[in-house]
Amino acid sequence: MIARLSLVLLMATVGFACGHNKRSERTVLDRASFDFHCPKEEIELIVIDEEGARSLASQIAAHGCEKKAVYIFYPDIDTWVINGAVTAAPAEHDPGAYHGKRKNRKEKRADKKAEKQAKKLEKPPVD
Repeated sequence: MIARLSLVLLMATVGFACGHNKRSERTVLDRASFDFHCPKEEIELIVIDEEGARSLASQIAAHGCEKKAVYIFYPDIDTWVINGAVTAAPAEHDPGAYHGKRKNRKEKRADKKAEKQAKKLEKPPVD
């Protein structure tokens, strides 16, 4: 019974985070399109910071039409606000180069496990 309840709570938490992040991307995309005077199709978004165990997006970088900006989520008022001003970005600007692909928890655990295995193999046997 407790296991089922835990599973339901976990699924609800994950669902909430996914909903928040999808809604956040739509909101930031709409705002960036307006701020940049740029079609939504030409704007790229990258989540650059997440909050809490649920990995809720808290900062999103937007890049498009040779402009860039960062939007920050304010949970107290449940809205996204531009952080600073829209600045010029050269056409060859690659926002992903500054912020690599974020690893999820499974990927991080797998990396740690692989590191431990490699260390075990490196240790000489004790006589």
